[in-house]
Amino acid sequence: MRILKKKLLFSLVSEQNFLIKAEGYGYKDYGYLYFRLSEFEKGSVRDAASRLVKAGLVDRIVRSDESRFRITAMGREKLLEDLMIYRGQRRVWDRRWRIVIVGKLGKDLRTVQRKLANLGYKRVARGVYITPLSVSEETKSFFLSKTWTVEVQMIESRKLIVGDDWQLARRLWKLDKQGEKYADFVRESELLLKMGRRNIMLLRQAKKGFKQMFDRYFWLLQEDAGMPKKLLPADWQADKAREVFLRLVELGKTANL
Repeated sequence: MRILKKKLLFSLVSEQNFLIKAEGYGYKDYGYLYFRLSEFEKGSVRDAASRLVKAGLVDRIVRSDESRFRITAMGREKLLEDLMIYRGQRRVWDRRWRIVIVGKLGKDLRTVQRKLANLGYKRVARGVYITPLSVSEETKSFFLSKTWTVEVQMIESRKLIVGDDWQLARRLWKLDKQGEKYADFVRESELLLKMGRRNIMLLRQAKKGFKQMFDRYFWLLQEDAGMPKKLLPADWQADKAREVFLRLVELGKTANL
């Protein structure tokens, strides 16, 4: 899914912890979307909204000649599928590593690489890709549909003979760097929250700061590799970042942002 559509869906569920299934997402107008998607042209936002409505991912109503939008259950599930963080953490890790070995595929190699990246695989050496995510069936179905089983092998393993699961995940998916980004987001968001609580007018005047934090959290989710929780560092602050973000969004509602 293109970034604009994904961020539009995220904007429509950002006022709730959408990992938890919920009903009653509120309808939002174009003004709400234009602010949260201000890096895009308004015409592009309107076009994306219309396409999402046609796809059944967003519901639209018109009141007083004004369109208002709400994400559908299908839209929420599509967003969860496209954000790796939720794909990897919606279930307990089965302690299996999926390893794909790719031979000579010629011009089809790029197609395979894109698909493996979308499924959460990381390249560890030439022609070798690995992931701890539970995507065996999706991987198998993809390769069978392309009749590439001669040039592609897939292995599942419960054990590293040499090395450590946690260290492998930390190195390949650069978890230390991502962890620092989460920690920075938490620290800076809490400063903005303190300012807003002291004086709501200051928060209204700091729309740019609110938008920056909104954008940063979206990109944190977008960049998160979705490692199972058992592979994450002890000081991983993704849950704290979600909590702080929801508090920031709630304060933003008070300030009519």
